[in-house]
Amino acid sequence: MAFCNQTEMFRFKTAQFVVRAAIFPDDDIDTSFDETGETQANLESGLWQAFGTIVTVETNDGIELSSDVLCGSIYANPRDFFKEHIGLAAKSRVDGVSYGCYFPEMVREAIREARNACARIALARIRI
Repeated sequence: MAFCNQTEMFRFKTAQFVVRAAIFPDDDIDTSFDETGETQANLESGLWQAFGTIVTVETNDGIELSSDVLCGSIYANPRDFFKEHIGLAAKSRVDGVSYGCYFPEMVREAIREARNACARIALARIRI
């Protein structure tokens, strides 16, 4: 799936695959929740950034097997989106509460879909 003006934020390589996360500008942000106007003001001033994230799993040859996309993120620093989960798993266990973070789930979903795609490809080869 292609989005313009992507900035790579995360990459993990294995012997056969590349898991990659990139952000892209999101100009269609819903700020209806913003009762004080703070979010809109910070977006307009550039203090905060609105972006979408795409996580892809590709073969080392560049063939995309799967992707997961999330739009509508707003952060002062987009890097925070990719590291906010660090430490939350341990905190979740201690507190007995599930603190959700989107990025790790996006990676899991893209990998799950890529595994399914590989299985379908293997089945197709058997049938040929």
